[in-house]
Amino acid sequence: MSAIAFEIGFDHYRFALPLDIARFGDQHRQQIRYGYQAASMQKVTQKKPDRYENKLLTLRDRALTKGLDVTITVNDLRDKLQQTQGCCPITGNPFTFAEHNATDWSVDRVDNRRGYCLDNIEIVSVIANQAKSDLDLSGIIKQALGKNKADNLLSVAEWFRMARFYYKRMTLVKPLSICRILADSQPLYDQVVFMQLFNKDEKRAKTFLQQLQKYSSKDAVIKAGKLTQKRVHRRADIYVDVLYDSPKLYRWVQAFIKAINAHSTEFDLLLMDLYLYLKIVALYVLVAKYQLINANNWQLK
Repeated sequence: MSAIAFEIGFDHYRFALPLDIARFGDQHRQQIRYGYQAASMQKVTQKKPDRYENKLLTLRDRALTKGLDVTITVNDLRDKLQQTQGCCPITGNPFTFAEHNATDWSVDRVDNRRGYCLDNIEIVSVIANQAKSDLDLSGIIKQALGKNKADNLLSVAEWFRMARFYYKRMTLVKPLSICRILADSQPLYDQVVFMQLFNKDEKRAKTFLQQLQKYSSKDAVIKAGKLTQKRVHRRADIYVDVLYDSPKLYRWVQAFIKAINAHSTEFDLLLMDLYLYLKIVALYVLVAKYQLINANNWQLK
């Protein structure tokens, strides 16, 4: 912590900022003064901080008061921001900069127990950062699945995107079985499996079906996929009712679900991705239909 305190003092001189140390603990104030004095004695060239330097100053201040490490650099922040292509990965909205808006860029610590390290930060909007707050991966997933009290900071689609964005970046602190959650709504579980049989050539579905073949008859999985294709094309309908109208296909799907539940830890992440993907697609379809209806109504007027 003394190194961070020294850097804070040094940078306050370098950027010609007032040395307000009242907000820091007594144990850090002397090191901050030393840093400021060192920069002054070296006659360090003073300048106005850019957006990355200003952000790092803010992070160091926050880290020192919370007792967190800071190992990232200005270049790390610049690279991370460039990776987002200027838009929040959660809301999809373009970032604003130092406008005190919900769309301003902010630095999120993926694991709130750790400090500002390169492998522990993501650039998201202020509103996404606020919504995530102290939630662990389990909390984010439950929020996306509607298992927690609704948070109106984000839309349903944005919570889905947050779950997809973080579940490969975070580790589960508490056990969470997606299989068990899906089992609470059997028609939904049926639909997720049914859709993979229909989309058998799609990348996500391929991965899922290959995993399923390890614990179910490979022949049954292949035949179920062919029957699904046949039934869907005959009915020109991809709703789960197609499954319920075919006793043979339904028995296969129930057998697959039984195998999945028996090996839930190996299917949890796959099901998470598939479920959230299907829900986001469904939401976009609903939005598109809503916009089309409104457009047609406007034309009629």
